[in-house]
Amino acid sequence: MKKVVIIGAGPAGLTAAYELLKEKENYEVIILEEQNQVGGISKTIAYKQNRMDLGGHRFFSKDDTIMKFWKELMPIQGKPSFDDKKLGREKPLEIGGVDPEKEDKVMLIRTRVSRIYYLKKFFDYPVTMKKETITNMGFVRTIKAGFSYLKTIIFKRKENSLEDFYINRFGKVLYSMFFEGYTEKLWGRHPSEISADWGAQRVKGLSIKAVLKDMFQKASGKKNQETGETSLIEQFWYPKFGPGQLWEVLAEKIISDGAILKKNCLVQKINIENGKIVSVEYKNENTGQTEKLEGDIFISSMPIKDLVADMTQSLVPEEIKTIANGLPYRDFITIGLLVKKLNLKNKTDIKTLGNIVPDCWIYVQEPEVKMRKNTNF
Repeated sequence: MKKVVIIGAGPAGLTAAYELLKEKENYEVIILEEQNQVGGISKTIAYKQNRMDLGGHRFFSKDDTIMKFWKELMPIQGKPSFDDKKLGREKPLEIGGVDPEKEDKVMLIRTRVSRIYYLKKFFDYPVTMKKETITNMGFVRTIKAGFSYLKTIIFKRKENSLEDFYINRFGKVLYSMFFEGYTEKLWGRHPSEISADWGAQRVKGLSIKAVLKDMFQKASGKKNQETGETSLIEQFWYPKFGPGQLWEVLAEKIISDGAILKKNCLVQKINIENGKIVSVEYKNENTGQTEKLEGDIFISSMPIKDLVADMTQSLVPEEIKTIANGLPYRDFITIGLLVKKLNLKNKTDIKTLGNIVPDCWIYVQEPEVKMRKNTNF
């Protein structure tokens, strides 16, 4: 039996353990987690009997294997939830699924509502070509955006940067309105300084053409979530107690399958012999001691910069050290607002900015506003 040491109990580390334990007779799995909670940046924080997500992680994939994996961990909603009843919402529920008012381990079916706040007005996201959008943009700006997009159809840019990628798909006017400032807020650098490859990962096939195609399909009554772009999906799954709940459930499963999960254990040194990792040393905050763990296989989900820094430096090539030290990382701040009561309203009831809106995300595009996104589930 081979001993596998996994660094990090986020989605990647926990899923790796889950897959290995399908052959539990061949592997002994030990997971080292720096914090006292699993889930990584997908965790959900518990505070005074409230739960706050670090991010709005929607659960949707074109890969049936992934969807099946999630469904096996947490069954899908089969009856209306409290807010569904309150708002009179109808949705395609899972036949034989669980009742979210009676069971906690359940994936809720959420309707996606995303908007952009720009020019002190709300725009649908992805941007639609309906009357409200044109009214918010103004006639002149709409015409400019249209001609700008037509220009990109004729004169395609060579995609050397993320800026080129966006302009080729939306035109320079819409790029300047909805992508340029937001991207710089998010990543701390201008789109012209980011690789075009990043665009394919972030928005995949989303473009004006894809948006128009989606609109015509909906107008004709055709809705196909399986083949549509993920940026255009209208519904997704979401654990009842936030995304962290899924990883908590997975952690429980792999522990019951024989994995050892050590929390509050910060890896500080990675020992290499003959070009192979042979052990790791970590600070066990539970005991206050530095401990050593040997293994046959090592899997890391920690930041690459930290991974290389923890390795025996004399054995790391200078080029690799330079690249690792130069990798930029972005911090983000999540603010959770605790309210005594939330007035649930349908989107059709919204008349003023002061009303509660059932948005999943609001992307804040106003240049003077530093916050980039509001998330609500």
